[in-house]
Amino acid sequence: MSALGVHRVVERQVVARGESLAVASPHGCLTYRELNQLANVTARHLMACGLRRGSLVVVKMERSPRLAVALLAVLKAGAAYMCVDRDDQNRWPEGIAISPARDDETLFVVDPAVLFRIGSRTAPNLPIVTRPDDLACVLPQRNARPGILVPHATITTLQSHSFPDRAVWSGDVAALDLWLPLMAGGTVAVVPSSLESAAA
Repeated sequence: MSALGVHRVVERQVVARGESLAVASPHGCLTYRELNQLANVTARHLMACGLRRGSLVVVKMERSPRLAVALLAVLKAGAAYMCVDRDDQNRWPEGIAISPARDDETLFVVDPAVLFRIGSRTAPNLPIVTRPDDLACVLPQRNARPGILVPHATITTLQSHSFPDRAVWSGDVAALDLWLPLMAGGTVAVVPSSLESAAA
């Protein structure tokens, strides 16, 4: 199993338990089938906007089922993501920014509102092959230090641990508390960033 990309492990759960609840939040819920379908369509949209295998996608969105869809879509496209704090207003705009893979490419932002107007379409899983050592995400560092690179294998290897049927996604910038339950077929309860900020 660890030889598969994170998204491929989630796709296996779609086959096994497609109608089971994958992500639940105060703003809505998604079954495994719905999550996968939205991610397939979103991945194709991002690729049409210029996302390529090996690109880095900077994501600045409210923690929600939509963010889960966006992150899964990035992985399905063969790219990697880095989630940044919502209060980091200076460097990154709100949305999904596709970093240039080459110096002559231009960084651009895909508005999350656009992504989820395309959700009624259908699309199969993407055929892009992901290797275990391909980058899945980057953990941002403070004080201008370089980010920590996390390959797919680092995340999928954690499948050997047992996880509860229901887990909380509440702030891990690597989204490990999203992927680990989904790879195991559990339900992720989303604590929206705005609720977390209000409680602080």
